[in-house]
Amino acid sequence: MDRDGRPRHSGTAIIVCLFISLFLWLSFTLQEERAVTLEFPTQVTNLPDDQALAELPPSTVSVQLEGESSRLLWLYFNRPTVPLDGSEDQVSMISVMDLPSNVRALSADPGEIELQKEERLTRRVPVESRVEFSVDSAYELLNDPEIAPDSVEVSGARSLVEEIDAWQTDSVFVADIADSVAVRVALQDTLDPLVERSADEVTFVAQADRFSEAEREVDVRVEGAPGEDVVVLEPSTVRVQYRVLFDQLFDSQRTDDFYATVTYDEIRRDTTGYVEPELQVPDDFIIRDPEIEPTRLRYYVFVTGD
Repeated sequence: MDRDGRPRHSGTAIIVCLFISLFLWLSFTLQEERAVTLEFPTQVTNLPDDQALAELPPSTVSVQLEGESSRLLWLYFNRPTVPLDGSEDQVSMISVMDLPSNVRALSADPGEIELQKEERLTRRVPVESRVEFSVDSAYELLNDPEIAPDSVEVSGARSLVEEIDAWQTDSVFVADIADSVAVRVALQDTLDPLVERSADEVTFVAQADRFSEAEREVDVRVEGAPGEDVVVLEPSTVRVQYRVLFDQLFDSQRTDDFYATVTYDEIRRDTTGYVEPELQVPDDFIIRDPEIEPTRLRYYVFVTGD
C-alpha cells in the first residue's frame, strides 16, 4: 500500500481491464451478423478476338452484403474485381461474385450488365498534329517538322473505328527553337479504352537555323533559242532580294548557278512584247521569298536570212 492506504499498481490494473474489455467487445462484435452495401470494380474478361466493346459497361457495381462483421471488414479493405465474361451477352452480378465464406450477396445494382459488342475492325489512320513550334529571333524552320510514326493502327468496334479519319496528338507548344529538337508528344486518349492504338505517343523532329537577308544581280538566260544572238533582253540582268541560310550567304553571292531564265517558246507565243523571268537557284541552297526586279523584260528578236 502507498501512504494514502491505496493498493499499489491500481492504475496498471485498470488499463489491463480496459484492454480485456475492449478485446471481448471486439470479439463478440466481429462475430455478429451485419448487412452493408459496398462498391466493387468491374472488369471485362474473355472477350473474343474478333469482337470489341461498342460501349463501356459500368465501372462499378453496388452490392448489398450480409455476413460476419469480421468478413465484411476484410472485404471493405480488399474488394475483389467483379469479372464480366466477354463471351456472354448478359452477365448476372451476384452469380459471378467471388465472396469469402459466411458472406452472402443479397442484391446488386445493376443486377445484370448487358455487354454491347460489335465486330472488331482494325485499320491504319494518319496522325494529326496539334503541336505548334516557334523559333528564336532570326531563325526559321528548315522544313515542316517530321512525325514518327506518322500513322497508327487502331482497333475496336466497327462503328467506332469507321468514324476515325485521323488520330490527334495532345496540344503542345514548343517555343524558341534555335537548333534541332526532338519532342515526344502523347496521342489523345479520347476513345480509351474502347479503341486500341499501336502507339501511345509520337516523336516530332524539327530543325531550325539562322537566315539572313541578301541582294544580288543575276544574269537572265534565254533557253531554247536557235542561236546566241537571236534574242536580246532589255535589261539582260535582274536584281534579286532574298533570304538565305546564314552559312550559305557568302556562297550565294558568288555562285554562277544563281540566275534567271526565259524560254524561246515563251517569247514566240507572247503578244505583249514582254516576258517574265523565272529564278533558278542551286539545289543545295536554301533560298526563301525571292523578289525579282524588274518583274518583266522587253525582248528583241533578230531574224537572219541565208
